[in-house]
Amino acid sequence: MRGQSFWQTFAAAIAATGTDDHVDRLIDMIDAVVSPDLVTVTRYSATHRPQFVKHRGYSEAMVARYLETYYVFDPFYAHWRNGRQAGVVPLKGLANDRMKRGRYIAEFLAQSEICDEIGVLLEDGDDWCLGIFLDRSHQPFRDGEVDLLNERFSVFSALHALDTRTRRPIERRTVPAAAPANGPVILPAQWPELSARELELVELVLKGHPTATIAARLGIAAGTVKNHRARIYEKLDITSERELFLHFFQRSQPGPDHQG
Repeated sequence: MRGQSFWQTFAAAIAATGTDDHVDRLIDMIDAVVSPDLVTVTRYSATHRPQFVKHRGYSEAMVARYLETYYVFDPFYAHWRNGRQAGVVPLKGLANDRMKRGRYIAEFLAQSEICDEIGVLLEDGDDWCLGIFLDRSHQPFRDGEVDLLNERFSVFSALHALDTRTRRPIERRTVPAAAPANGPVILPAQWPELSARELELVELVLKGHPTATIAARLGIAAGTVKNHRARIYEKLDITSERELFLHFFQRSQPGPDHQG
């Protein structure tokens, strides 16, 4: 909570461990270290689409756009899927020149009127992490602020680990996930090595549909879906769904001669 000292928010966060207030008290602790203009909280998985948890001062419409379209371009999501490494992750450490012209920064953050972002990624059980994202609208975060977050990260991490151990496995921090919606659209030119049927299947995978749902939608057996996946992975020279997401992310970024 802005105006309180870090240690005041720390005491409140300890008291909130294992309760529904835990994430809010973590945000208060972080807010006592740096002062973001906006905060969003999202859960990432190495094998599932992201789950939105809550926000402070953000747009519900932009949340919907993120979950429907932009999550596949999210460099923080790719960072977690690729390495599953918790920590303080500044956007400027992920964004190369090509990514700055890509859809997440040039479109999504621009539409959200965000000029800089830091992710505080906390392990959240299995292959999940809880991402607390700090956003600035007018001025970027200073290196010293990132250093302060890194100094306090072990405290954030320990409190969240305690909360995770305290909760029963059936308790979740998220609202029920909506059925996969309008998700990413794959253009044939994006993956010319794949057939139309394979592109259709890949698009369903990237929208978060499980094998059984894909089989039902395409009118084929689950075993056939698995066979299609194996052929797709062979053609793309990859071995997992995680690599498929990263492959899509890389091919979706504009080339050096493309401004968009």
